[in-house]
Amino acid sequence: MKIIYLNSTKPDLAWYRHYYRSVFPAGAKRAAEAYLTAINNLIDKPQIGPAAYNEIRRYSIQKTPFSIFYRVTKQHIEIVRIWDQRADPTKLELHEETSIVA
Repeated sequence: MKIIYLNSTKPDLAWYRHYYRSVFPAGAKRAAEAYLTAINNLIDKPQIGPAAYNEIRRYSIQKTPFSIFYRVTKQHIEIVRIWDQRADPTKLELHEETSIVA
């Protein structure tokens, strides 16, 4: 199944990269590997994460403080957010979005 990133992931991915390049560079390699493992797990088993909100599911990136919020469609898996779980949960917006990052 194909992975599609929605525009809502742009700032999330930027923070993920910044965090592991600047704040915690010692964990950068492990975080990159954990992220790729999480994505591959979603491709292999799209229903792996528990339901979080409506049709959106959540899957934790192992050994990081981040989770992937995603939606499974017939054609692909839409990554809605890459959320730092230490952030204020009231600021987590999970809404319907059709714009896609290529």
